[in-house]
Amino acid sequence: MSAQVYLLTGYLGSGKTTLLQKMLAHLRVQDEKVVVVMNEMGEEDIDGEQLQGFGFPVKKLLDGCICCSIRGEMTESLKEVITSVNPDKILIETTGVADPIDVIDGLTHPELYEQIEMKGIISVVDASRFLELNSRFQSTGTLVKTIRNQVKYADLLLVNKIDRTTGDTLEKVKRKLSEINPNAPLYDTVQSDIDLHTLLSVSRLSENIELRREAVSSVPVQKTIGRMSPMDRLKQSLGLSTGQPSLYNSIETFSYRFKGAVDAGRFEDFLYDLPKNVYRAKGYVQFHGREELISFQHTDNQVHLFPFENHGPKMVAVFIGEGMNRDKIITDLESCY
Repeated sequence: MSAQVYLLTGYLGSGKTTLLQKMLAHLRVQDEKVVVVMNEMGEEDIDGEQLQGFGFPVKKLLDGCICCSIRGEMTESLKEVITSVNPDKILIETTGVADPIDVIDGLTHPELYEQIEMKGIISVVDASRFLELNSRFQSTGTLVKTIRNQVKYADLLLVNKIDRTTGDTLEKVKRKLSEINPNAPLYDTVQSDIDLHTLLSVSRLSENIELRREAVSSVPVQKTIGRMSPMDRLKQSLGLSTGQPSLYNSIETFSYRFKGAVDAGRFEDFLYDLPKNVYRAKGYVQFHGREELISFQHTDNQVHLFPFENHGPKMVAVFIGEGMNRDKIITDLESCY
């Protein structure tokens, strides 16, 4: 049975640790095994000390961000946690400057992929500071991108600290959040107080994408469209209501199990030819005429291949992206045999 993973994200001081404490208090009365993974910038753990009293194991990742220097440490920590504890749930609180794409990258290591179930990305937004932080005139481009991605890729949004915000500002914040992510449900909160059953029932928006794709295949295209805009015609051809936002703003992942060895040159070309909406590709593969496994990584059209002497990992590829054409990717991949 795979462990259910909940990812808490949001900018520094938004209320993530407060939410985590409420989740732990709720889960403490449930008969489940829970592990907390906390990421702190710097060498001292502050928030982690507050969680020790809940009776759950707390794994601390210090002096680095999950999205960069300690991504490998997080993968190894999760492998250790799953082996030693076999938890029902894993709650991960990231540092406030972590980009969800990079966090998902760390969570989808080929050796972990089948052992965890990503329940959802929960983003906590500080309504009193969001507009200022989101302004390019007040913040660096990198910061703005990170804050927007924390919203864009969320499966559920907590609009927190509404008691410190005027009604007019709150409406502006919520309009901006819905503009960045029109699909995630919004919940107004004070001190991250939300119904925990609702929170723990979160589901990935990418699952809705798959349901939408299945529905699209059975929806007839209207032959006589009439006077509609090109965008409305496109939406109707996809089986979408013209007033309904697109679902293609959620991080998706899928895996492919290799059937045998592949041609080295064809496989390398396949990696370089992956479309731009595939943000990461990684895994273990075997080439014709080679005994050892090859570990491969693809990021932003950069490809890295190196021998991996340990035959323990399975030959598998994991892909991360948005709106990926899985059938096309798999067809192209299978042409490498």
